[in-house]
Amino acid sequence: MKLLRLEFYKCRRRRIVLVCAAVLAVELVWMGAFFTRQDAEDLKWGWMLLLYNLAMVDAIVLPLSVATLASRSCELEHKGSTWKLLETMASPGRIYAAKLGWGALVLAALLVIRSGLFLAVGIVEGFQGAIPWGRFGLFTLISWAASMMAYALQQGLSLRFANQAAALVCGISGSFLGILSMLFPPALIRCVPWGYYGLMSLVGMDWNRVTRVTRFHWQWPQPTDVALLFLWAAVFLIVGWTLFVRKEV
Repeated sequence: MKLLRLEFYKCRRRRIVLVCAAVLAVELVWMGAFFTRQDAEDLKWGWMLLLYNLAMVDAIVLPLSVATLASRSCELEHKGSTWKLLETMASPGRIYAAKLGWGALVLAALLVIRSGLFLAVGIVEGFQGAIPWGRFGLFTLISWAASMMAYALQQGLSLRFANQAAALVCGISGSFLGILSMLFPPALIRCVPWGYYGLMSLVGMDWNRVTRVTRFHWQWPQPTDVALLFLWAAVFLIVGWTLFVRKEV
């Protein structure tokens, strides 16, 4: 717990709030521009349309955002060359866990606020039907789980390399692959870690080629996809933890 508090103390001047505010602003502007282009026929899908497109925006925005947060958390020790000093106070494994816990709490706060903002948008816009509180809660949990899987990868890279360009390039690539993977068959999406934002979406889309009518429907993540998400996360955690513990300081 002391190490976790230390992480928050060290990051108080790292402009983490500004980074999170930028993420929220980008998603709000993006979704606002999207909804202004929709007609009444499209807007009747309301909450489904919102969650479907929010999953797509997550696949674009969150991989780079996660990489940025992990980099902001880890680059301080690289710049100050304080790894040896820290490891005289605590084991590398505890330091790794504290940084991971910091990321988990920051991402949880970011995504809860994000969901609250878009719930407010839907209520203000008067979307049809009952407010899907439970589905919004589950959507937030899925976004957090997928982001933590990506965070485990990014933290491993940020801890391993003093030059944070490697981690940020990975995040940029993840944003590109995240949206591109939504065009892949599900079997290929499962091979792309950042594709789980779209793969585990709670809303599916059906497009009729004859009538050119788009319909949306609620759906649930497949148990296989949930298991694979945890498997990816476990692999990134184990590899990242092992490399950091064995890192020479």
